[in-house]
Amino acid sequence: MVKILLVDDEPDACEILQILISKHIKTPTEIKTCCQPEQALKIIAEFRPSLLMLDIEMPNMNGFDFLNRVGNWDFDVIFTTAYDKYAIKAIRFSALDYLLKPIDIVDLQNAINRHIVKKELQPQMQQQLVSNLISNLKQKDQSDFKLAISTSEGVYFSDPRNIIRLEGEGNYTRFFFSDRKPLLVAKVIKDYEEILQEYSFIRIHKSHLVNKFHISQMDKDDTLILSDGSQIAISRRRKEEVMQLLNAREKR
Repeated sequence: MVKILLVDDEPDACEILQILISKHIKTPTEIKTCCQPEQALKIIAEFRPSLLMLDIEMPNMNGFDFLNRVGNWDFDVIFTTAYDKYAIKAIRFSALDYLLKPIDIVDLQNAINRHIVKKELQPQMQQQLVSNLISNLKQKDQSDFKLAISTSEGVYFSDPRNIIRLEGEGNYTRFFFSDRKPLLVAKVIKDYEEILQEYSFIRIHKSHLVNKFHISQMDKDDTLILSDGSQIAISRRRKEEVMQLLNAREKR
C-alpha cells in the first residue's frame, strides 16, 4: 500500500492527479488531497504518507517553503510543476523527482514506480536530499549547485568542478573525483550527461563523460590524459564533436 498525499492549491489539479493515479497505478494506494498548504502540514502528522506529491507554485507558501515548515519526515517527495527551468535543474541536481504539468501518464507511472523501488530509503537521507535542494535554490548562480550522488552507502554532495570523470558500467555509473574516492551509483551515465552538459562535461565515448577542465592534454592517438593520470580514448564517432568543444574551451 502506497499512502499518497497530494498538495496543490488548485482543486482541479488535485482531482485530475487523483484520477490518474487511481486509474493507471496498479499498486494499491490510499490517497488524500489538500489544497491548503497550512492544512496539509497537519494532515501529514495524522495521515503519515509514504509519498508527498507537492505543487511548487502555490501562493503564500510555495512547495519549498512548505518542506521547510514540515521539519522531520519519513516520506518521499515528487514535485509537480509547470515548466520552471531553474527549479527543475535544482531538483535534478538534488536527485529528487518531478512531474511536469500537464501530467503525462507514463511519467507518472515511472515516478511512482521509482518511489516504490526506493521506499526503504532512510528518512534522514531523504531529508538530506531536500536540504540540498533548498540550498541549491538559494544560490544566485547555478554553477554553485551541489550534485547529490546517492549510493548504497549513503548520499554524497559534490561540487561538479571536483568531478574529474564518469564511467558507465552497464546500469551503473562510477564517479571519479579530485577530492574523494570513487563512488558507484545505480543510474545510467546518460542521466548524468543531461544534468552535467552545462557544466563543461563532454561525452567522449559511450561509456565516458569527462570534465573539460580536468583534461591535461591529448596525445596523437586521440587519447585524453586527465588530471588524475587516467587515459581515455575518444571514440571515432564522437571525435569531431569533442574536438569542437575542446577548441571552444581554448578560445575562452
